[in-house]
Order: sequence, then structure tokens, then C-alpha cells
Amino acid sequence: MDRFTLAVDRRFVLRGVAASAAVLAAPVAARAQSSADAVLFTLADLHAPYARLPAMLDQLRSLRAQANRPAALLINGDIFERGNVVCLRSNAEADWAFIEALCAEMPVVINIGNHETAIVDDIASFTARADRAGAQVISNLIDRRTERFVAPYAAHLGLGGIELSLLGLAATNPFVYREPARSALTFLDTARFVADALPGVAGGADQAMILSHAGLIADKTFLDTLPDGTLVQGAHDHLLCDYALPNVHYAHGGSWGTRIGMIELSKSGGAVSARYSAQDVAASGGDAELAAQIEALKAEHLTAEDSAVVAVLPQAYDLHASILMATEALRLATESDVAMLGHTTFGAPLAAGPLSHYDLAAYLRFGGPVAVAEISGAQLAGMLALGNQFAAQSLEQRTGDYVHVAELDIDPARTYRLAVNGWTATNQAAYLGTQDLVFETVEGLELRQLIIDDFATRF
Repeated sequence: MDRFTLAVDRRFVLRGVAASAAVLAAPVAARAQSSADAVLFTLADLHAPYARLPAMLDQLRSLRAQANRPAALLINGDIFERGNVVCLRSNAEADWAFIEALCAEMPVVINIGNHETAIVDDIASFTARADRAGAQVISNLIDRRTERFVAPYAAHLGLGGIELSLLGLAATNPFVYREPARSALTFLDTARFVADALPGVAGGADQAMILSHAGLIADKTFLDTLPDGTLVQGAHDHLLCDYALPNVHYAHGGSWGTRIGMIELSKSGGAVSARYSAQDVAASGGDAELAAQIEALKAEHLTAEDSAVVAVLPQAYDLHASILMATEALRLATESDVAMLGHTTFGAPLAAGPLSHYDLAAYLRFGGPVAVAEISGAQLAGMLALGNQFAAQSLEQRTGDYVHVAELDIDPARTYRLAVNGWTATNQAAYLGTQDLVFETVEGLELRQLIIDDFATRF
């Protein structure tokens, strides 16, 4: 056991129940609903998507009005993005305005993700600010300094005669949390925590739901142990998928403000049924007041260098096509046969028109070193089978982390030169399915700069 992890101890669960007693009673705003049906809107992995935030606010308001039923919004972590310099330099002023506006529309529950500390060093600061905004915060993270949960790990909502219980799960890899927040946290084993906590949280509720920011691999450890009918909303991996499993409904709603999920709940004879759907979010437009605020913040906080144009793109590209432009730039710069880049290295897809350094940071979240390795055709074929999981049809095919890679005809007998970024090389077991490759860093090359150079030449 390392200094960041802790096997589930019943004293933490019981202490959390006691500390959460007042919160687990649904708030007045949530209970002041009377119709027989309800709707839940879901968001996750927003990462300060300022290009889409006003449209998302406007769309959520419209969906709330169109539903004409009791409603609540569930945000499953990662609201902020440190790579968005406007978010960073303004202390997430626009993001908080977005949350406050939504709290005025409906009850809002936030499950803490690893990027809630992207702007603040102490997660307690985020929890206090969200409380002032009117949101309920849940999490199973433990503050090492107090040995108490950083927030109640559960919440109850009463919507339209339906009692809903919500259990929040956090990512347990300490290295996805920024220091110094990382050192102040203790992480519980996800499956054991669910086994200990869910029965007490879900007891007496009409519908149990888990908001998990633990990631798909962690979710797989407990999905088949859940009571029939449990809803599980996943996050952290930036996936877009929806699976009706034998005992539960499991979905991920994408990332970067591109999608709004909607769960319609109906109660009949004491049983609750759920129907999941999702809507795309427009890439521009929306709430005029929030849009004006974002433009004012950009004018205040962006430097000339931030606003400098890298290239002018002739059209918009979907995310896979956008990432393939980067893999091709990497392949050419390293004189390799094939290049692969991890999917969460990227955020927003490329839009048509001028691409500034600020826009590039929303597209390419992380730069850093690049590395190459020699690989057999047989090994490469296996890696290609694990790549491009956005197209996976079943949960079994998904491994959480994966790479984007161009299609390639493989000769099993040939040796290939493979290029990746440093993060993928270091975490090759998760991304490539092997730990055997010996990567060599390519001196003089940096991922962000080589992509900038390629784009400037190509467009």
C-alpha cells in the first residue's frame, strides 16, 4: 500500500454517513416538485470549453423548459482546465458564472473530478465555492489532514415523486491530480467502496445512480455486482458510449462540452424505468450574457502571443480527423512508419478559420517529448487492434485509455519505426497493451512545436 491509497475501512463509510446526514436529506428546491416523472441532465469532463459554454447554457435552459418536468443537472467532474489560460488567469470566472446560472434553473450536483484542483490548490476551496454557487458536491476522496471525506460522498434528490440516490466516485490514480492537492488526498479502492457504501446510500430510494469519475477500468471492477436497475454515469476517460448491460445502464457522455446527456425517469407501480439519450452542443452561439463575459475575459487575459494565429483551417474536422493531423505531423517529424497519440492528450476538435495559440491549447492539451521504438509487424497489428476505441461496439472492447492511429496495412514479418509522445511511452501498458517496448527520446523535437510547424506549413 503506498502513501496515497487506503483499503476501504468501515469507519470512513460510517463517518461519512454521519457527516452527510443533513445533505442526504433532499434540499427544499429539489423536493418542491410534484409531477410523476423527472429528467436528469448529465455533463462530464467539460475542461472549460469556452467556445461551447454559452451554447450549452442556452441549450440546457431550453431542454429544461421543453421537458416541463422536475429536473436536475449532474456534473460528473473536470469542470476546469488549466491549459485554458483565460480560465487559469481569471480563476474560472466564466465557469463559475455558468454553474451559478444553472443552479438558478434547477438542482445541480457535482461529483469531484481530478481537474477541480486545476485552478485551486486545495480541494476544500472548490467545495466551498460550489456550495456558495448553490450546487451540492459529492466525492469519496479523503482529506489526509483530517481523515474525513472532502465532501459528502452521496446525495439524495426528490424529483417528481421519485427518490433518487447518488453515489460519487473519484479517480484513484494520484498522478492525475496536480500538486499540492495530490499530497493532501487519500484514495479508496473503488470496488470495495461501492460494496460498502452503496447499500446504505441506495436504501429506501426508488432509483440508485453512481456518478463515477474513476474511469472505465475501475468501473468494470464493480458493474456486475450492482443491484438490478442501477444507473452508472462514467467519466474521466473522455469516452462517448452507452451500454444497456444485463443489470445496469452504463454510459459516458463525451467531453469538452460537445454533448448533453438526458435520462428520463418514469415511475409506475413503485418501479422506475429510465431512458437515456444525448444531444450535441453547438460549437458557437448561445447565451449572450455568458458569451460577452467570455469575450471580455479573453480581451483582459490573452496576450499577443496567445492570440497569434498558427494557421487558417479551411474546414472543421471531427476529433478523430483532428488528432490524425497531429499523428501525421509526428510521423513526418520523426521519420517513422506510424505514429500514435493518446486520446486524452487532445480536447476540442479543430474548427474552421484562424487557429490561434489559445485555440491550439484547447485542441492539444499537452506537449512534451516524443519517442520512437522499433517494433515487429505482429506487435504493431496487436496495438492497432487496441487503437481508435471511439468506434468500439462493446464494453469488452474498451480499455479506457487508447491511442488514435491512421489505418495501415501491416506486414507481420516487417520491422516498423513507431513514434509516440512521452506520456504514451511511459504508460505503454495502458495505451499500447505492452510493457516490452524500448523507446528512445528524439532529441530536439517537442510535440506541440512540431505540430505548430506542420500546421503552419500545411495550411
